[in-house]
Amino acid sequence: MVTDSPSSIRNEVIGGRYRLGEVIGRGGMSSVYCAKDENLGRDVALKLFAPQAPDAEELKRQEAEIQLLATLNHPSLVTLFDAGIDARIPDEPRPFLTMELVEGQDLRNRIRHSPVPLDELAVIGAGIADALAYVHGLGIIHRDIKPGNILLVQIRPGEPLRPKLTDFGIARIVDSTRLTATGTMVGTAAYLSPEQAMGSPLTPATDIYSFGLVLLECIKQIMEYPGNAVESAVARLHRPPEIPEDVPSEWADLIRSMTALEPLERPSAADVESVLRQALVSPVSTPGELAPETTRVLPAMPFRPPSVATTAESELPPVRRWRRRFWLAIVLAVLATAAAAVALTFSLSTQQAPDVVPYPTVTGSLGDHLQELQKSVEP
Repeated sequence: MVTDSPSSIRNEVIGGRYRLGEVIGRGGMSSVYCAKDENLGRDVALKLFAPQAPDAEELKRQEAEIQLLATLNHPSLVTLFDAGIDARIPDEPRPFLTMELVEGQDLRNRIRHSPVPLDELAVIGAGIADALAYVHGLGIIHRDIKPGNILLVQIRPGEPLRPKLTDFGIARIVDSTRLTATGTMVGTAAYLSPEQAMGSPLTPATDIYSFGLVLLECIKQIMEYPGNAVESAVARLHRPPEIPEDVPSEWADLIRSMTALEPLERPSAADVESVLRQALVSPVSTPGELAPETTRVLPAMPFRPPSVATTAESELPPVRRWRRRFWLAIVLAVLATAAAAVALTFSLSTQQAPDVVPYPTVTGSLGDHLQELQKSVEP
């Protein structure tokens, strides 16, 4: 454990720029402080590792964590800003990380207040599943998914709380050297996967199991496997999680699949994220199906010769059919009249005009003008 008392190092400057404030978290190998970045004038979370005698393996694990966190960039992960070594005591170097300071509560405190409604849980779950899909794609297993490592952030007023996953201190690279001491069971006992409890090789499915227990706890408001490490481990190997009967079947099926005893039977993080995203648009906030939907091919359009009235006309209401036929008749009548006018014009143009065009008898000055006009057009 960290041996320093919080008051003994408050207001001290780490790394030449980070002034320590109050302790906001404490673990077996480190403490997290609220700190002030005096260079940039912003608040950060500073994770300071416990002072210890120089140990090559321990330093290797700490350096691996720093390198690991530095590669991660996702909206549902706590962002790493900086890393360094606190060398104020030369014989006891202390690595530190400075990270995004997340304002708000963690999911553990949220559950203590009340069960999480399914619509809110769908938002939280989809964000964490998306983050896990991202880190799993990089070959990283978190190995300590629990409510206390899920922070809830208010991005905009009135919007649902958004999750941020933190604490990759016991993460490991898939198919690579363990970053924790050999023979040590890592993770929090209540959320260990069966393979973690038995010391078996781990895969990304171990995070899915722990995540399933977190979702269930959000609904039930109690841990599924409480007790010490041995009691908790034996319980999960002895019985599956108990899902309340009033939980919608879609949620029950999802949690049941995520907490399957066999890792290969659990869905991937991407699958979990997909079904929870579907719940966000459902009026009852129920996830979609886990089974992937097969690609559907639309049938080819049947050949149909062109015609004025299509088969779709029979599907129209009677009034609309009558109006359609009425306007069609009007259009045809106009076209026929125009054709007749053209034909008549052509026929008249081919006939010889008479020598004299008879006019009605008109007297007076108007009659005189008409006679003069008649004479002017005679050949």
